[in-house]
Amino acid sequence: MPQLTFPLSKRLAMYLLLSGASFAQAADDSLTYCHSYAGINFPDYRALWNQAHPERTEITYKALLNLATKSHDKTYLSELLSQIARTYTVRNQYNNAEYYLSQSALYLDDAQPSAHGHYWAEKARLEHYQHRSEQAISALDQAWRFAQQANDDRLQAEVAIMQSRYDKKQSAIWLKRAQEIIATSNDLRLKKEGIALL
Repeated sequence: MPQLTFPLSKRLAMYLLLSGASFAQAADDSLTYCHSYAGINFPDYRALWNQAHPERTEITYKALLNLATKSHDKTYLSELLSQIARTYTVRNQYNNAEYYLSQSALYLDDAQPSAHGHYWAEKARLEHYQHRSEQAISALDQAWRFAQQANDDRLQAEVAIMQSRYDKKQSAIWLKRAQEIIATSNDLRLKKEGIALL
C-alpha cells in the first residue's frame, strides 16, 4: 500500500506501524492535538482527513479508535466514531455509516457539545446523500446549535458551509456567515484552510 503524505505524530505512527497499518509516517510534529490522556497525545483527526481517499482515512481513524477506546474522553471517542461514519457516507455505504453514527450517539450523554455538533453534522450529511433534504437541514440546525455551544469556530464554519449547500433558500446567508467565522477566527489552521472549505 502506498504511503500517505499527511502528517502524523511519531507516537501515533509507531502505534500504527505496530498494529499493522504500515502506511503511516511521522512527517510533521507540528500537528495539533485535541486530546491527551496517560501520556498519549491524540492528533486532531480533522487534520488527517484525506478528501481524495476516504477509504484510507477510515483505516487511519480506526487505528486511532484503538487508542481512543482506552481513553476516558467520551468527546474524542464520539467525534472519532462520527468521522468514521463520514468515511462511509461519502462512499455511499449507508448501513456502515448508520452503524458508526449509532455508536457515536452512545457516548453523547458524557460528551461535550462539540461531539453533539459533529454527530448532527454527520447525520445531516448522511441524510443529504440519501436525498432526504428536510431531515438533512433539520439535523444541521441541531449541529449549528451545538457548534455554537462548543464555541468551535471550525465546526461552526463547516456546518455553515454545509447549510449553504443543503439549504438553497438560505444559501447566501449561510455562506456569508461561514466567511465571517473564518475571517474573525483565532484558529490559524481554519484561516489557512478556510478557502479550501469554501
